[in-house]
Amino acid sequence: WNRVLVALIGVPLLLFIYAGESFFRINLYGLPMLIFTNLVISMGTYEFYKMVKISGKEVYDKFGIIVAIIIPNLVYLSNRSSYLEQKLIAVVLIVATIFMLTYRVFRNQIKGTLEKVSFTLLGIVYVSVFFSQIINLYFLGMIFPLILQVLVWVSDTSAGIVGVAIGRKFFKNGFTEISPKKSVEGALGSIIFTGLAFVLIVVLYIERINGTTIGEIFLSFITGAIISVVAQIGDLIESLFKRECGVKDSGTILMGHGGILDRFDSMILVLPFVTMVLYFFRLYVSYQYGI
Repeated sequence: WNRVLVALIGVPLLLFIYAGESFFRINLYGLPMLIFTNLVISMGTYEFYKMVKISGKEVYDKFGIIVAIIIPNLVYLSNRSSYLEQKLIAVVLIVATIFMLTYRVFRNQIKGTLEKVSFTLLGIVYVSVFFSQIINLYFLGMIFPLILQVLVWVSDTSAGIVGVAIGRKFFKNGFTEISPKKSVEGALGSIIFTGLAFVLIVVLYIERINGTTIGEIFLSFITGAIISVVAQIGDLIESLFKRECGVKDSGTILMGHGGILDRFDSMILVLPFVTMVLYFFRLYVSYQYGI
């Protein structure tokens, strides 16, 4: 019942955050997305540092969470104002690193310096810098985060269904060390169904405008398949962290669904990947056509 309750509340809430402003034609200046991103990042960073500490390693958790929360707000303000640039994220990371190293020097501490500083920075980059890209995509087009979330849901669900149905029947070796339940069959099924899901989205959306060509359908399938591959790698990365830290779930806040990182592990990698692809595509177009 806990899982059902979380789903009944969480899914409509996520849909409102992703598409509420567009669907209801209201201008909330992207604040629901900002609040949501801050909550995911603050709790996700907390979970990451908690896992690290459970494994017996040390980390500057409070400092890391503060720095992590600064980043999505910088991304938001840079999209709302012409006076701020996202290059400031690099400045924040540099200042945070210098601060931690200087602190160690003045405390005259040697043992654990590499461990504390590196794990603190990893938490900031992995959770905050990566997931903050959802704000960039939201301001680029409100539909982007929603489509990516739907594709990630399709990828995760289809991987589970196919894995349960025919997992390990054709390919005996999966990702047994990182995630014993994952199978090659499930991964391949996820790639196929996510590709088909994106084809359906593109056909339903573009068909209303000017129809779709065979080339667009093929490209849509390939795009969806790539998103599935990235999503599954994101899932496996979080599983890798959990296995090394010796925990089953990153947290318990979502009652039966695990922690924040357990729910958004795929999105954490998909978001920066798509942002990066769009950035380089824009650079290519600018170079090719002088725009």
